[in-house]
Amino acid sequence: MHVSFRPFSRTRSRDRKGAVAKASPAAFAHRSLTVAALLASAALAQTPMPEVHGTPVTQATLRYIDIATGTGAPAAAGKEFAVNYTGWLSDGKQFDSNIGKKPLKFVQGRRQVIPGFDAGFEGMKVGGKRRIFIPWQLAYGEQGRGPIPPKAELIFDVELLDVKDPAPGGGPAAEILLPFSELEQHVIALANAIPEEKYAWRPAAGVRSIREVLMHIALGNQLMLNIADGVSRDELARQIDDNAKKEKEPLTKAQVIQALTESFQPIRKALESASGGSLSRDIDFFGTATTRRGVLTFIDTHIAEHEGQLIAYARMNGIVPPWSK
Repeated sequence: MHVSFRPFSRTRSRDRKGAVAKASPAAFAHRSLTVAALLASAALAQTPMPEVHGTPVTQATLRYIDIATGTGAPAAAGKEFAVNYTGWLSDGKQFDSNIGKKPLKFVQGRRQVIPGFDAGFEGMKVGGKRRIFIPWQLAYGEQGRGPIPPKAELIFDVELLDVKDPAPGGGPAAEILLPFSELEQHVIALANAIPEEKYAWRPAAGVRSIREVLMHIALGNQLMLNIADGVSRDELARQIDDNAKKEKEPLTKAQVIQALTESFQPIRKALESASGGSLSRDIDFFGTATTRRGVLTFIDTHIAEHEGQLIAYARMNGIVPPWSK
């Protein structure tokens, strides 16, 4: 059985609405001077780059030879490339090729392929052919992979077949965004379907009410996103205390739905704009070592847990979830 070896990557204050007050000329001038002084202080506080002596050492250099110049669309950053390739080791042994098969498609910059392959098409146009020499640091590293030995330089002959905009909804966080979108729709739909007079209902004393569960989701979204962004432990403790108080505030149905809606928006933006590198950043999650991807994935888990709780609350009150009708 032939197993194709493709050049994949190695494993590894929202804005707030408010009234605008008119300021006096004196107050405006005072604020302007204060801002200017702060900017001047910041400029003075910057440390100049110290001078060092010696010759810079070149390491992990990507090299290439253009075999044929293309005349089509340029290989722009963030575009989806369709390519043909054949890969060899430096001793001339071929380890993979897609010639005669489907083109390899990947989105540049999303780390769907090894770093050297991702960067190797810069300056090419559709129809172009190139030989790329990828150092081991930009390939499969010290461990190697499959038929690739450790610290192996790779040589690829590539042909750029097509360049186009990537399909919407993809990206490194696509597998997190897909369930997140459905969870968001379900929670907002339930919040709208439950009558306001039921928002204070709770199944027993000491258990969260419908309003409190909805607010727990909204506040939890904000908290988890702050953790994913590396908030300090002191700030995290303060936010947890604040959330416990805010959950119990007697908000109206409209206010709860607004809080929910606003809590989902920054998470969606973070998932849609996430890069492979940002998702692999190390995060301390309540004393457990994980990554930013791990925290963002936990947001889905947390929402799903309390969506199930809301479904049970709704059915106990004779309310059918809108998507189940």
